[in-house]
Amino acid sequence: MTTTKLLKTLEKRIEFKDKLISTFKVEEDKPQVIKIGNSKSLIDSILEVDSKCHKVDINAQIKDIHLKKMLEAEKAEFEIFNISDEYILKNNQSDLLIGETTYTAKSDLLDYYSFSKFANYCRDKDFSDLIDTIKEYLFSKNSANTDQKSLRLVHKFEDDKYYIRALTSTNGYQDFGINFSVFVALVALADYVEKSNNEIYINKYKVDDSHIYVSFALRNEFKVNEKITLSFNLVLENDEIKRNAVSFNGIFKLRWEESDKKSEIYLKPTGVKKEDKNHPVDLLTYQHRGNVQGVFDKIQKLPDLIDFFISQVSEDAKRISRISHPDDIRKFIRDKVKNSRKAEFQTYKKDILNKLMSVSVTNTFKLFELLREVEDLFEHDDIVSINFWRTKLYESLIEKK
Repeated sequence: MTTTKLLKTLEKRIEFKDKLISTFKVEEDKPQVIKIGNSKSLIDSILEVDSKCHKVDINAQIKDIHLKKMLEAEKAEFEIFNISDEYILKNNQSDLLIGETTYTAKSDLLDYYSFSKFANYCRDKDFSDLIDTIKEYLFSKNSANTDQKSLRLVHKFEDDKYYIRALTSTNGYQDFGINFSVFVALVALADYVEKSNNEIYINKYKVDDSHIYVSFALRNEFKVNEKITLSFNLVLENDEIKRNAVSFNGIFKLRWEESDKKSEIYLKPTGVKKEDKNHPVDLLTYQHRGNVQGVFDKIQKLPDLIDFFISQVSEDAKRISRISHPDDIRKFIRDKVKNSRKAEFQTYKKDILNKLMSVSVTNTFKLFELLREVEDLFEHDDIVSINFWRTKLYESLIEKK
C-alpha cells in the first residue's frame, strides 16, 4: 500500500490534513510504500465505513436540546433546534434535527438534569404522562439556558437517520478520530520498519464508525532463555465516543519449547511499569486536545518505548519460566475466573471453569497447553473478553509464579 491510498482516509475529515502532511513529511506528489502487511485491508475497511456515513460535530445550547421520546433500552430521541451546520441544513432541509441516541449519549444528556435513571423507571412502568410532564418542566426551566455542549453526530445513509453518539465539552476538544490515529500510527510504524531490522504486519483489527482496534505484530522474536521465546504486538485503540485518550499498548506471545514440544500463550500486561508511576500505565497516549505537532513529538518516542516494554516483559517471562508448582497456578487462575464479574466475560465463564477443572497439570508445558485451549473458547472477534482474559492470565502468572 502507498501513501496515496493512506491519504484517502483524510478526505472526509480534512481539518488536520495539511498539518499532518507537513508535520509527518508525507509528499503527496511522491507516493511512498507503507511496508506494513495487511495495511491495505485495514484502509479499505475504514474507507468502506466512511462511505456509509457522515460524521459531524455541532455545538448546541442546552435550551435547544429537547427530549422528544424515550425508546427501548438505553435509547431516546432528542430534538435539536437552531441548527447552523451547512451539511445538516443541506441534507435535512431544516434547522430542526431529530437524533436518536447511541452508546451512552442518552444517559449523558439526561444526566445533565439528573433525570436518566428516573426516566428509565417511568418508561419501564409506562408512565408516559409523567415523562411528558417532566419534559415540559425541563423545557420551561431551561428556556434561557445558554450552556453549550458539543454533540457528536453520525448521519447513516442506509436509513437516512442522524444518531447522537456522544456529548462532549466545547472547551479544547480536538477530533483526533479513527482516521487521524491510523494515519499517525501507519506513518510512524513505516518509519520504524525502515530504520530497524524488524517487519510489521497487521494480524487483527476491528473498526466501525466510532471505534477502532488494531494489532500490529512485530515479526522479530526475542529469546528469553532456553525454553521461552517472546514476540510483541503493538495495539492501537481509539474510541471517538469515550473521553479516553488514543492509546498504544502491548500484547505478548510467549512460546514454550522443550524437546520436541511447543506451545504458546498470549498475555496482556495492564501497562508498562515506570519509576515515576505507582501503577502500570499505557505505553503511549495522546489526548483529544492539543495539536498535531504535540502528537508528532509523542509518537517519535514509540520505538524506544517498544524496546523498553519488551525488555520489561522479558524479565517477567523469565519469572514465568521458573514456575515450580504449575497446578497451583491452574487453581489460582480458576479462582480468579470464578470471582470475575466483568459483564462481557460472563458468556464464557462456565466453559472456562469447566476447562480449567478438567485436568491437573504436572509441568509448565501442560499448563501452557491448557491455557491455550481456554483462549480457543472465545469468539475470534470478541476483543474485549479475550484481552480481559489475557490480562488476568498475565497477572496470575506474575503474582503466583
